[in-house]
Amino acid sequence: MRRAAAALAAAAALAAVAGPSGVAAADDGSRVRRMGFAERGRNLVVTTAFPELFDRAAIDKVSSGFPSNVVVRLYVFRKDRTERPISLVLVEHEIVFDLWDEVYVLRTHGPLGKRELRYRSRQQAVRAMTELDHMPIAPLDRIAIGPHHFLAAVIELNPISPELLAEMRRWLSRPAGESLDSSSSFFGSFVSVFVNPKLDRADRTMRIRSQPFYRTPR
Repeated sequence: MRRAAAALAAAAALAAVAGPSGVAAADDGSRVRRMGFAERGRNLVVTTAFPELFDRAAIDKVSSGFPSNVVVRLYVFRKDRTERPISLVLVEHEIVFDLWDEVYVLRTHGPLGKRELRYRSRQQAVRAMTELDHMPIAPLDRIAIGPHHFLAAVIELNPISPELLAEMRRWLSRPAGESLDSSSSFFGSFVSVFVNPKLDRADRTMRIRSQPFYRTPR
């Protein structure tokens, strides 16, 4: 298993050699970002961060006692077949400053289930909201060996659409491993999600995509 994870990580690094390092702008307006990929158990996982989602005003708001929310949609596409994602995963973060205990309470709901963490430092809390550490993004049996794939992410700070929030919670309640629901408003081609997106209804929205990666035989 470790050999497979190392092989996948090496493949992703090799695929990124000819591409941008760090962050660069793509023709579709998204940001290309180098991400870390690995195989863990039966899943493909990703490690990445998006600290620029929070500006100074958003950081200050975290200490207000009112909740701040981050919703992350993670799409895995085969590079030559972008009309339909191979996998779609949602992650929801909610953080609120507990004025009584003077701690930042972070609640996360996603492919790893529900969890709650507490931080004394605002800096640590914001960092936790803007990082994905070995987050499962697709079952390995959906990622063919050989072809290049990429991850596309839509990240929203404090989405305000009631319809989006209701759809998000319905999606998060789906049993693990359930097939994709093409009727969902989250579902779409790369063009519909990134090139011609609907009007954003959030304090801030980011669209980032990874370098190409591919799996190698075990």
